[in-house]
Amino acid sequence: MISRAIQTLLLLATWLTLASGFSVVQPHRSMFSVQSSTTSLSMSDMERSRSTKKGVSTIIQDKTETKAEEQKKKEELWRVILHNDEVHTFNYVIRSLCKVIGTLDRKASFEICVQTHGNGKATVTKTWKKQAEQYCLGLQRQGLTVSISPDQDFEGGHSGGGL
Repeated sequence: MISRAIQTLLLLATWLTLASGFSVVQPHRSMFSVQSSTTSLSMSDMERSRSTKKGVSTIIQDKTETKAEEQKKKEELWRVILHNDEVHTFNYVIRSLCKVIGTLDRKASFEICVQTHGNGKATVTKTWKKQAEQYCLGLQRQGLTVSISPDQDFEGGHSGGGL
């Protein structure tokens, strides 16, 4: 009679722990001795424990996708601005622009030179800040007068209509 009540309690405990996501490691039952059950708890909600034979349990970890920064602020664009100087020739400036900024061809570099000569300054390219700093330093090493500025400071198109 008492062993029947213990078996019922063990069955109820097993059912409750399975419903809550945890598993019970069942002790070896014998007819003459009464043993209490132990519950194996996982480290976090993301893990579940699955019992196997001989009291060995396997931990199964759910794979979840975490979004690093869902609301990450869009990175601001920066302009690389070439300033006019009366020292360098058009050919030297064109070669320097093509060398430092690999995406520019000679024709685009020539147009930037003409605009710089006419307006006093022109936008070479728009890119993220770190890249703009690298372009600026590279062109300054070539001896050109170059600066960077946030794109939001300008009105107009790529050539910097408000320059």
